Amino acid sequence: MRRGVAFAVCIAALVSASSSWALPPRVSAADRAQINRTLDIFVNHAVKRHHPEAAYDVVTPTLQAGMTRGQWTHGDIGVYPYPAKGTRFHEWNIQYRTKDEISVELILAPTKRYRAKLGQILFNVYLQPSHGRWLVDSFMPGATFAPIGKPGVVQAARDFTANPSAQTYNRKGKSAPIGAARISAKWAVLPFAVILLLLLVLAGRGIVENLRFRRLAASHARPLSMRADEPGTRPPNRP
Repeated sequence: MRRGVAFAVCIAALVSASSSWALPPRVSAADRAQINRTLDIFVNHAVKRHHPEAAYDVVTPTLQAGMTRGQWTHGDIGVYPYPAKGTRFHEWNIQYRTKDEISVELILAPTKRYRAKLGQILFNVYLQPSHGRWLVDSFMPGATFAPIGKPGVVQAARDFTANPSAQTYNRKGKSAPIGAARISAKWAVLPFAVILLLLLVLAGRGIVENLRFRRLAASHARPLSMRADEPGTRPPNRP
């Protein structure tokens, strides 16, 4: 009986734990309002590059990268640029939350002007708390989608990691594709040509050395030509 009760208690605890694990992390209404305000300022100014210095106060020192507000004015900042449609960006989903950080997914769509060239992009936004506010610490694309009417091409974060200079926006980047490199046939033949040339040089040298050796051996094999002693030249004491 006791074993049955203990087993039932364990099952109930596991079910309760699993249900609590399945629940998404939550934020308070005040935190959500602060995150909405931060994202509105950040996207409208830093991402769109409209007076990016206005977003200087809603990012962490890590994202500021040691730059001053004046330097942010020029727009050469470490934030992924995108012509996002709209001015309110409150439709985001929480990925996880810790004491020191919250991660959300934010999908941005292009303006009508860029709709034929650019697709939507899902961004991973990492925010950190600071004196009652939430500041953007990192902003990176998680996946890009094809423009309206174009073939369905999706690029995930792995593509940006492999080729960070591409900045593709669903377009072909200028940099070379990452993957198995194909070597031209003429370059593949080059090592074999070098080896063949080396073998020919060695063979030619061997032939030359062989001919020299034969000539030298033939010169030593010839009999010495000596004239017979003439009469009267033999010593008298020799028989």
